[in-house]
Formats: sequence, structure tokens, C-alpha cells
Amino acid sequence: MRRDGIKGIVLAGGKSTRFGQDKALARLDGVTLLERAVKLLRKLNLEPVVMTSREREHSFLNCRIEKDLIPNCGPIGGLYTACLTFPNTSLLVLTCDMPALTTFVLETLLNQHDRQSLVTLFCTSGNQTQPFPGLYESRLSGSIKKEAIEKNKFSMHDFLSTVPEKKLIRSEFSSNFFFNINTKEDMKSWTPSFKI
Repeated sequence: MRRDGIKGIVLAGGKSTRFGQDKALARLDGVTLLERAVKLLRKLNLEPVVMTSREREHSFLNCRIEKDLIPNCGPIGGLYTACLTFPNTSLLVLTCDMPALTTFVLETLLNQHDRQSLVTLFCTSGNQTQPFPGLYESRLSGSIKKEAIEKNKFSMHDFLSTVPEKKLIRSEFSSNFFFNINTKEDMKSWTPSFKI
């Protein structure tokens, strides 16, 4: 299926402070976390673009790499870079540290695509909004600059609370699908039950 007007974005520019090294390059089941995310987007017929502060280390992927315009802002910086790089575009944004994501989860999100909504996200049990994976309209760049970057407020949840046109999809998926790896202990806790 063609995905006209949608770009597949992988955010991989974090400092990985809690992990102790670039977690995007950490191997899980013989594949780096970053490669897993890139392959997932390719399975959806989306050409992946990696947003990173480490373009040299990630160049082995054989896909487009964009350097974060404003480093050390966490996911907000990568999202901002993606919005400016691809104006007038819908962005399917993943982080590199969510190994349980599947094409089915992402297809569910894509099937709810609505360009009128600035953001389309999953909402899990307890009304917990999941910033990733998400569909973001690139016209958010001005809001990201005003509400996050200029105020030095880099929390995705804080930023999302300022976005009025959000579409929240009530998720029927287990919270395991949204499991993300921040530490080496998280990596060790990856069990067969997570291998969707």
C-alpha cells in the first residue's frame, strides 16, 4: 500500500545517559534497536529517516540520516527537526527503543490518520497518552519552538498538553507493545512474552 504524504521517522538522538552507551546500537536478538525500527517502517512501505545527533555512528543503516538541529532536547528536538525537514507532511514517528512495536500496531495508527488533527496518538489504560508511536503533522514546528524549545521545556507530555487538535485512539493493545528500553536492566527484562 502506498503511503503518499507520510514520512517514517525514527528518533535516535538521545544521550542514552541511563543506558550508559548509545542504546540505538544495542543489540537485541542479534539486531540493533535502531535497525529494528528502520525495518519496521520499511515493512510499511515507508522510507525511513533517522533523526540523530550521531549521524556518523548511524550511517551503516543505508537510509536517510538527518542531524538534530537542536541537540540535547530529547525527542522534542528530533520531532522539531523532522517537522522542519519535511514541511506539509504527516510524520509517523517512532523512537528506536520500543522493540515490541509491530506493523499491526502501526497500521492501526495509520488507519486513523486524519490531517485535520495535529497529532494522532494511542491512549492506553488509565488514560495514559503514549507520545510514540504517533502521527504528527509537520505544521507543529511553530508550536514546538514556542511551547518547548523557547521555554526549555522538553517533556513530550508537557508539549502535548498544549496541542488542542489531538486525536486519541483508545488502545486495545497490551501496554507491553509500548515497552521502551531506557536502561540495561530494561534490556535484560525483555522476555519472550514481549516478543510479539
